[in-house]
Amino acid sequence: MAYQIIRKSDQGNWIKLSGKLTVNDFQELQNLIRSSLDQSGRFRMLVELEDFQGWSKETGWENTSFLTENEEGSSKLAFVGDEKWKVEIFMFTGKPMRHTAIEFFTPDQFDLAQAWLSE
Repeated sequence: MAYQIIRKSDQGNWIKLSGKLTVNDFQELQNLIRSSLDQSGRFRMLVELEDFQGWSKETGWENTSFLTENEEGSSKLAFVGDEKWKVEIFMFTGKPMRHTAIEFFTPDQFDLAQAWLSE
């Protein structure tokens, strides 16, 4: 498993991604987001990249429909990690084409990321 749930609450979820993210991991994270949407109509997630090595090279990455489902409202994704992942994370999440607010922060901006999520 490439992710670990650090905190799960109504205020938001905090997960750590490390190693290679697999399609199965991604589907489980989509379920976590859907659960938040079902409970509160929004999701807020802090994704901490720690020793992140990217995405596995398997089939199944083409379905990112969860990012467009119910994206109206105050949903936010904050990524915290090495700056080298910023462009790829934005491409993966489709940042310019989403209503969901998506931002990237460096590890020294962790507190800023948490504050941004709670706005």
